Amino acid sequence: MSIACTKCLARNSPLCSVFQDHEIHALYDKAHKLKVETGSYLIHEEDPTTHVYNISSGALALERLASNGAKQIMAFLYAGNFIGIVSGTSYTVSCRALSGATACQWNVKELEGLYRQFPKLEERVHEIASRVVEATMDQLFVLGRKTTVEKLAWFLLFIEAKQGAVEDVSGGFVMPMTRIDIADYLGLVVETVSRGFSQLKKRDLIKLSQKWTVTITDRQGLEKLGGYIA
Repeated sequence: MSIACTKCLARNSPLCSVFQDHEIHALYDKAHKLKVETGSYLIHEEDPTTHVYNISSGALALERLASNGAKQIMAFLYAGNFIGIVSGTSYTVSCRALSGATACQWNVKELEGLYRQFPKLEERVHEIASRVVEATMDQLFVLGRKTTVEKLAWFLLFIEAKQGAVEDVSGGFVMPMTRIDIADYLGLVVETVSRGFSQLKKRDLIKLSQKWTVTITDRQGLEKLGGYIA
């Protein structure tokens, strides 16, 4: 087994968990390790879809630009998230690092070459694609049916769950995204996001430090408000 894989936060991710310890080298040997500095891009919208990626560490944002230049953040990614599988010949989103990140990169054809040897891999890739659709539906519901404060309550629980999958968040968690990023994701303006956080603090549902550390002080209240189910 690759030593790099034993220490990787993505070892038990949907993609890598297909492989047993004595098999993981087959996947790792075809991977290229990439480092992405904060603010840099892993992929760009309209680039050819020749590669796929599994995030190993850090946090990133999937974003898309409208014709008028407005930005919409489609998702936030953490270790274990797999991206790059699309039906067309070019990416429909860009992927920007919110913090220093690493990822494994595979040529699509080389990954598909493993399907015969590991049939479960092809099935898993399709499962991951299906989950993306489900996540998109969840986001549309949040954007269309909740108030600002409800959106933010849902968002905080969502991000806590994402980070909790790869690190200990029992003492609180640091959000790697800015208020602008959150506004772009939830379809709000920055001022509205700031006022929403102030309301959550006034209700004693959360504590929010200047260093962007969130501590949930009333989980039951926040869950009831946000309607989030992990």
